Amino acid sequence: MTDTDVVRRSRGKSKQKNWRRAKDAPTAVIRLEVDTTDPVTRRQVEKLFGATWQLRRALQRQAGTRVDAYWAAGRLRSSEDGPKLARERFGLSRSSLEQAAAGHVDRSGWLGRHLTKALAMHLADEVWETVDRHLFADKIGNRHGRPRVGTWWASTRIPGRARSHTKPNTWETFRLVGSLDAYRTTFPAQRPSRIPVPARPPGLRGWWDYDGPLTVVFPGAGPRPDLVLPVRLPHGPAKQSRLQHFLGRPQVWHKIDLVRVEDPKAPGGWRYYAHLMILDHGWTSPSVREQRVAAPRDRVGGVDGNVSNLAVASMPADPTAPGGLHTSMVAVDDVQRAAAEQVRLTARRRQRALDRSRRNSNPGQYELSKRQQKRATRRADAGLLVRQVPTPLGPRVANAAGIPKQAYRRDRLSAAYRRRRAEHAAAGRSGTQAKQARAQHIARTVVTEHGPNLVVEHTNIRAWAKLWGRGIALFSPGMLIAALKLECAVAAGQLLRAGTTQTALSQQCPCGVRAKKPLGQRTHRCGCGIVGDRDVVAAAMGACVQLADPDQPGTARINETLRAALAARIASTGLQEVLARSTATTGTPPRVPAGTAAPHQRRGASAEQTRAVTTGRTATPDETPRKRRPRGNARARKLHAVDPGVELRLNS
Repeated sequence: MTDTDVVRRSRGKSKQKNWRRAKDAPTAVIRLEVDTTDPVTRRQVEKLFGATWQLRRALQRQAGTRVDAYWAAGRLRSSEDGPKLARERFGLSRSSLEQAAAGHVDRSGWLGRHLTKALAMHLADEVWETVDRHLFADKIGNRHGRPRVGTWWASTRIPGRARSHTKPNTWETFRLVGSLDAYRTTFPAQRPSRIPVPARPPGLRGWWDYDGPLTVVFPGAGPRPDLVLPVRLPHGPAKQSRLQHFLGRPQVWHKIDLVRVEDPKAPGGWRYYAHLMILDHGWTSPSVREQRVAAPRDRVGGVDGNVSNLAVASMPADPTAPGGLHTSMVAVDDVQRAAAEQVRLTARRRQRALDRSRRNSNPGQYELSKRQQKRATRRADAGLLVRQVPTPLGPRVANAAGIPKQAYRRDRLSAAYRRRRAEHAAAGRSGTQAKQARAQHIARTVVTEHGPNLVVEHTNIRAWAKLWGRGIALFSPGMLIAALKLECAVAAGQLLRAGTTQTALSQQCPCGVRAKKPLGQRTHRCGCGIVGDRDVVAAAMGACVQLADPDQPGTARINETLRAALAARIASTGLQEVLARSTATTGTPPRVPAGTAAPHQRRGASAEQTRAVTTGRTATPDETPRKRRPRGNARARKLHAVDPGVELRLNS
C-alpha cells in the first residue's frame, strides 16, 4: 500500500447484537414546531438544509450514472450471475452509496462544517431506496423509474438517526433534550411569541445535563457549532393530555426528522418542524376510546363506494339472532358543494395569477397569442414602431416535437410568484388536512353504528378519476375507505375487499336473483317485489360476503345463508324502508369543511325518524366492463345532482 492510499476508518463490528425495532411494533409521530425567530439560528438551519440538498443531489446524480451503466452492460448481465456481478462492479448497493456519501463529506471541507457522516449515510439510505425500487420489481412485477435529481424546493426533510435503546445517552443526530414539566413551568401563561435559545450546560456531558424547556439539538463537532432549536408547544387545555402522551415519557422517544414547510408568513419564508417518533401507539381521546369499545362486534356490514356517495348497511352476524338491518348514506350536500366550488374558484384565480407572473418574468419563453399577433401585424403594416408585449399569452416556445426549449425549472421567478405559490400550497395543505379529519370522523361514526367488520368492493378508484376527476376530488371516496380501513383495524376488526367479478354486488338481489343493470339505473327493482336504492342494496349484499382468504379479494363469495337471512329481515315488519332510508343513530357531526362529505343520518331508529337518502345521477364503473365517458346532456348535468329518495315497495 502506497502513501497515497487512504483507508477509511471504521469502528468495526458490534460486540453484542444490535437492537432492532420489531416490524409489528407500534409507532406514532407528533409534529413539534421549532422556533427560528433568532436570525443566527435561522441561518444555521438554512445552511444545514442547503448542505443536505447539495449532498443529496450529488448522490442522486451518482446513483443515476451507475444505473445507466448497469443497464448499458447487457453482455455482462446476460450470464447466470451477471446482474449480481454488474451491481457489484458499478457500486449499486447500500454500502457503496454510504461510502460515497462519506467520501463527499471527507473531500469537501464546507460540508463537514454543516453535516455529520451519520446524517450523510442516512441521506445515502434514502437515495438507495429509489435505486432499489428501480432495480427490483415489487410483488406485482412493477418497477419504479430511473432515480431523478430533486430540486431545492422538494428537499424538505432531513432524516435523523434513531437513538440507542441499549446504551444510555447515545443519540447521534437530532436529539430532544429537556422536559415537558420544565416547559410548562417556564411558560405557564400563554404561548410565547419568541423563545430564547438556551445555552449548552457546562461540563463533559453537555446537553445530557440540560433540564430546561424542550429543545431539539443537533450537536456540533470541531468548527461546527451546536444547532439549538427551542420547541414551541400549544397551550390549549385540550392539547395537554396528548402532549403528555408523546412528551411525558422520554424512554419511548425513538428518532427525530427535521422538516420544513414553505410559509410566506414565517421568518425567512419557511416554517420548521421536528417530527418525533415514539415507540407506542398514538394518543386517543377518552370519548373516542369509549366509542370504539362500544362498537358492535356481533354485526357484519357492507360498504358500497361511489363517486358521489358512500352507502353502508349492516345486520347481525348470526342469521338467527334478533335485530334489524341498519343503513347509512354519506354524501355531499348543497352547502358543502357550494363552499367547495368557491374554494375551487379561489384556487383557480391563484393559478392564473401564477401563470401571469411566470409569463411576465420570462417573456422570451412564450409566443404571442393570435390576438396579439394580429395587433402586431396591423402596427407593422401601418409603419408604427414595434411594441414590446409585457405578457405574451401564447403557448410555450417549443421545438418541432412540442417539447419546451427551456425547462420550467430554469425560469426566472419573482419574489411575488414564490410568495403566491407558497400561499397556494398552504391552502391546499389546509384543505387536505380538513378532508382527512372529516374522513376520520365519518369512519368513526360508521364503525360505531355498524361495527368494525365490513366488506367493500375491490375497485380501482384511479379509473374513476379518469372519468370524473372533479367529482372524485370533491367527495374523496378513496380517503373515506382508507379511513374506514384504519378505524376498523384499531377497533379490533377488519375491512375486507371483495372482488367484483366474483360477487357483482350491484347486480344481486337479496332474493337470489342476479340481473345486470345499466350504470344509469340507480334504483333496484326486482320481480320479488323489492325496490330500493341501488347503492344501499349493494351495501346490504356486501354484508353477506365471506372470504376464504382475507388477503385475496378473488376468494370472496356470497353466503347463501346470510342472503336468506337478509331477505327475511327486509320482509319483516318495520324494515320495509331500510333499503331507501338511513337508519343510523349517530349524533350531529361537527362543522364540515369545504369539499368533504357528510353522513345523511339522524338520531332515532323508528320509521318516522329515518331520513330519506339521495342518490347521485352519475354511476360508478365498477364490475361492468364497458367504461365510457357520458356524452351529450348526461355530461352537461351536474355531477352531484340528487334525486329524491325512493321508497321501498313490496309488490304483490
